[in-house]
Formats: sequence, C-alpha cells, structure tokens
Amino acid sequence: MPSKSQPPDMIVALRSLRWPLAGVVGLIFALTRLVESLLIDLRPMPPVVQTLEALFWGAMAAGAIYAVLSWAARQEQRRLTTEANMLDELRSANARLELLYELNQRVASSDSLDDVLDYAMTLPPRLLGARAMALVLEDDHGVALTARCVGLSEDQLALARTAFGVMGEPGRVRTPTVLFPRSKPPQGLAACVLVPLAERDDEPIGWIEGYVVDVQRITDAAPATIALTAQTHLELEPTVTTLLVTVAGELTEGIKGSRRRARELASIAALEQAITEERTRIARDLHDGVAQSLAFLRMRIALWEDWLDQEPERLAEEFASVKVTLRHQIEELRRAIFALRPMELSQLGFVAALRRFVADFASQQDWELQLELSNLPPDLPHVLELAAFRFVQEALNNAAKHAAAQHIAVMLKIVDDGLQIVVRDDGVGFDPGAQAEQSGPHLGLRQMRERAAVLDGRLTILSRPGEGTEIRAWLPMRYVN
Repeated sequence: MPSKSQPPDMIVALRSLRWPLAGVVGLIFALTRLVESLLIDLRPMPPVVQTLEALFWGAMAAGAIYAVLSWAARQEQRRLTTEANMLDELRSANARLELLYELNQRVASSDSLDDVLDYAMTLPPRLLGARAMALVLEDDHGVALTARCVGLSEDQLALARTAFGVMGEPGRVRTPTVLFPRSKPPQGLAACVLVPLAERDDEPIGWIEGYVVDVQRITDAAPATIALTAQTHLELEPTVTTLLVTVAGELTEGIKGSRRRARELASIAALEQAITEERTRIARDLHDGVAQSLAFLRMRIALWEDWLDQEPERLAEEFASVKVTLRHQIEELRRAIFALRPMELSQLGFVAALRRFVADFASQQDWELQLELSNLPPDLPHVLELAAFRFVQEALNNAAKHAAAQHIAVMLKIVDDGLQIVVRDDGVGFDPGAQAEQSGPHLGLRQMRERAAVLDGRLTILSRPGEGTEIRAWLPMRYVN
C-alpha cells in the first residue's frame, strides 16, 4: 500500500498555531477584562471573583480561536482531499480512455486471430494485477477450448479451475465476477476474475480468467474498490464492471472479425482452387477430346486424297462419320465455352442468375427442365451463393457428358439450417461404389465432394445403372455466421 501523504504547509501551520494563538489571545483577553473590571467596573467585586471572571472570558476567547483555526484546517483539508479525489478520477478516466484507444487500434490493426489473442493476454496484468491468466474460446459446436494460458502449466491451470469452480461458472456468469477458492489453489492464488467475452447482450463466445494473489491487488489495479463478502463469488463495482465489459466487447469484436476474415480467406482460397481445377479439367477435356479428335480427323482427310478417284463410296461414308464427329466436338466446345462464361450474380442476383444459367444449359442440351428455387432467403451469404452455383454447374456438366438424359431437375431449399442442392437426371446412371475406385470419367464428382468438405458440408450421390443419378449437396449456414 502507498504511504500516507503529508498534509500541506497551510494545514500544518493552522494546526500548529491553534494552541499558541489561542493561549495568547485568551491571555490578552483575560488581562484586558481584568484591567477593565479594576478601572471602570461600577460593581465592586472581590479580587478573586474578578480574577476568575477574567480567566473565564480569556478561556472563552482561547476556545473560540482554537475552534476557528481547527475549522479552517478541516475545511482546507476537505478542499484538498476533494481536489485530490477529482484529480485521481480524472487520471483514472484518462488512463481508461488511453487503454480503450490502444485496444481499438491494436484490434483494428491485427492481421490474424493470434495477434488479437496475444494482445488480450497483456490486459489482465494491467487491469487486475493478475499473476496468471487464461483465455477460452468456444468453437462452432459450443465446445470450450483453452486458446491461451500464461503463468500456469496445464496441470496448475486444471487445479486452479477446480479450486475456483471456473468451469461451472461461465454458463451462468454474464458480467465480470470475482470467484473465491472453494479448495486450496496452486501458487497461493487468492481470487479469479472471470470476464465473459461478449458484445452487448449476445451470447459469450468465451471468457478470460485472471488469477490474482490477493484481492487487494485487484483494488489497487482497478479504477475502483471492491466490497468483499464471505460468498464464493461476487460482482465488481459498476466502474470496474463497465471498463471490463467494454474491453471484453472490443476483444470479442476483434476475435469475431479475425475469424470472419480467416473464413473469407479460406473461402477465397477454396474458390481459387476450384477455379484452377475447373480450368485444368476444361483444358484436359479439350486436349483429350476436341484436340485429339481434330488431329485424327486431319489424318483421315490426308487419306481421302487417295480415295477421291479410287473409292468414292467409302469417302461418302467417311463424310457421314465426320459429320457425327464434328457435331460431338462442337457440343464439347459449347460446353467448355458455357462453363467459362462469367457468373452474373452481381448483376442479376443469385436466384435470377442461377435460373438463367440452368435454363440456358437445359435448352442447349434439349433437356426437359424442372427448376425449384422457391423459399430461398434473400440474404444468402455470398460464399454460399458461389458454392451453390458451382455445384449446380458441375452437376449439369457431368450430366451432359455422361448421363444421356432427357429430363433434369434442379432444386434448392433450406433444410436443417443449411442450403440443400439437388440435381437429378433420368440418364444411364452408374455404380457410385465402382466409380469411387476410379478417377477417370467422374473426376468432377470428387472435386464436388472436396469442395463440400471445405465448407463443412456433405455430398451424397444416389445412382444405379439404368436408373439415373441424383447429386445432393448440403452446406451449413453457420459456416458464414
């Protein structure tokens, strides 16, 4: 604790002069009264009575002087104390503002979640005088995971949490709370300050545990004092609570923002990977299909020069075969060009762009189309729109290349807090089990399955030879929350 400050010189002077000045004034007043009674008093009194009366009035004067000087000293002390308290409050307010400004700047400039968490670990010692601290975050499934721990080993942290009952409190605690030990904690820890990580009235995404050696250190480090009780836990005073809640809100916003940026980067990387794979597939299809067919056709045309005069009937058959080959290659080129067309999501919106794409594709393939896009929410996340568009595009490409279908159905709807995408055809079908052992004609299905896994979704393929194929993808909405 800091030493008690010395009183100012004026207060010391007033206190020091009380007795001497009161004595001198009292003596002068008594002598004056005695002389007055001897010289001009009309009522003759015995000398003893005159002396006692003079002493009485002198004592009264001395007491009055002492009281006035004491009152002046107390008033001065009160004024100085008030000024000191106001100055302390002003300094505390400035310190809080500087801390919040620093916190805002650090969170805003953080490049990753690790940067935010590392900075968060520097705050408990500054705010609470904590010797040890831990930061816990909940994952997407609500499982609490310790993201950071400073000052305690894993075993010591487990003992401390058991001693303070930490793991049983976060679900009930909504404001910063001091926990006292229920059993002997490690390293002589005396209290644990539990700070939920939440914005306003939202559900906490985790919490910070600050372990202190004694509660007085909390009082010294925080901008207000704590009223201790004999309970196992108590809430902090409003000033402390307000500061910690504000800090927790800023950290929570930074953590959510870092998580969101990480997901966006992962989505962008997955999208870039999907685009690269799509371009590779198209290039391979063009090379293995159109390019080789045209090269073979060139060789056949070279042979026709010898057949012009010798075998004109055979040449007529070759022309018919070439027509069929060219028609197939034109269809392959059209599919490739169609797949390379830019998506019009930003201009038309997701539903309109998907409806137009599917209708154009079905018209090109002479399919009977069944399209159901009803009851889709208007605010689907962009990453989900891109993924759904690519799933439909890949499924239609597979159907056009392998299914020989006459009818196609495309359906999108919300199921179990996720977006379900169904593409069904009445084509030749295949054996998914046999296809899983191969990587040839159905490579696109493997890419779709990998893309669904990146988005925490799943892909189901239902098919039998001769009974058509149904591709069903489900992508969770929580992925982008």
